[in-house]
Amino acid sequence: MEVFADILKDLIEESGLSLRQLAKESGVSAMQYSRYLKGSIPTINVTLKIAKYFGCSLDYLFGLSEAKNGKKYKTYSCDISKFLSNYKKLLDENNITHYKFMKDSGYDESAIRHWKAGSIPRLDIVYYIAKNLGGSIDELVGRG
Repeated sequence: MEVFADILKDLIEESGLSLRQLAKESGVSAMQYSRYLKGSIPTINVTLKIAKYFGCSLDYLFGLSEAKNGKKYKTYSCDISKFLSNYKKLLDENNITHYKFMKDSGYDESAIRHWKAGSIPRLDIVYYIAKNLGGSIDELVGRG
C-alpha cells in the first residue's frame, strides 16, 4: 500500500496547491496529508474525500488501476451492505471461504462479525481483498 503516498504526492504536485490550501478545499487537514505522505493509511471515509477532491477512483489512489479519470461514481460514501455482498461474491468466484482467506492473510477472521454489525472495514483489509481476490476497492465499498 506504500504506492498510496507516491500517488498522493503526484496528485498534490499536479494540483499546484500547498497542503494548507488543499486542506481548505478538500476537507482533509494538512496534518493528515502530511501523515499520509509519510506512509500512514487513511480511513475509508477520508480516502473517499481525497478521491472526490481529485476526481479519481480508490483503485487509482492505491495503484490497482492506471486510469485516473475513469468511471463517474454515484456516491462518495461507504455502503457496508454492498461491501459484504461484494466480498462474499469475490470469495465465491475464487472458491475460498472467509475463514481460510482471512487466516491466510494474517487478519483476524472474526472481522466479518464486526462488518455484519455495521463496522466499516479497515482500508488495509479492503485493499488486501481487492488485490488478492481480483476485485475493486471502489466496488467493494459500494461506489461502483
